[in-house]
Amino acid sequence: MAGKTILMIEDDGNTRRAFAAALASLGHRVLESEGIEVGYHLFQTEKPDLIVLDVGLPDGTGYDFCKKVRAHKTLHATPVIMLTGKGQLDEKKEGFESGADQYLVKPVLPQELLLWAQALMNRLALDKDEGGQLEAGDLTIDPAAHLVKFGDVTIPNLTAKEFDLFYALVKKRPKVLSREWILSTLWRTVAVDNLVDAHMSKLRRKLPQSLADRLQAVPGKGFRYFS
Repeated sequence: MAGKTILMIEDDGNTRRAFAAALASLGHRVLESEGIEVGYHLFQTEKPDLIVLDVGLPDGTGYDFCKKVRAHKTLHATPVIMLTGKGQLDEKKEGFESGADQYLVKPVLPQELLLWAQALMNRLALDKDEGGQLEAGDLTIDPAAHLVKFGDVTIPNLTAKEFDLFYALVKKRPKVLSREWILSTLWRTVAVDNLVDAHMSKLRRKLPQSLADRLQAVPGKGFRYFS
C-alpha cells in the first residue's frame, strides 16, 4: 500500500517521536502535534488518511477532538485510533461513542500500532475497492464516495462505523446481524456494552424517518434492514 498521511496528536514528545518514526519507516508521511488546536488545523488543511490520537491533551480531550472530526462537513469519515493510558471500560466506551475506530491502551509497542494502522487503512481501502455501489429500491449507497442517497436526499454525514453498519445491514437484508458479528467482523473492535446500540441510535437520527423505520431491532438477536 502506498504511503499515507498520518496525523499523530500526542503531548509526550518521546512517545510521539517513537511512534512517528515507526510509521515513517513504512513510507508514511507523519504530521505531529502536541495538542488539539494545532492538530485540528493540520486535520483541516492536510486531510490525513488516519489520525492517531491521545486522550489527555493540554488543551482538551481526545474525545472532544474526535467529535469535532466526526462533525466535519467533508472529512467526517477519517479513521481515528485512540492511543491512551485510560483503560477503564467506561473510558473505552466514551472513546468509541465519540467516534474512534480503534482504542489502544498504553503501553503499546510501536510495532503493535503499525499493525493496527495498516489493518485499519487496508480495510478501508478494501471496502472502497470491493464494496461496490449498492442499490435497494429508492436507496443508493456508494462506499467510494462515502455517500448515502435516498430518493432525492443525500445523506453525507455518517461516521465510518455508521456507514459500515448501514451498508452491511442493507447488503445482507433481511438477514439479522448480531451485535457480536458487528463488533468482531464488521468493526473488528473490542466488545463494549451497548456500543452497537449507541451507534444504531445515532444512525437512525441522521436518516429520514421513513428510512430509519426500516432499521429494525430483533429482540435477543440483533438488527436488520427490512423494506
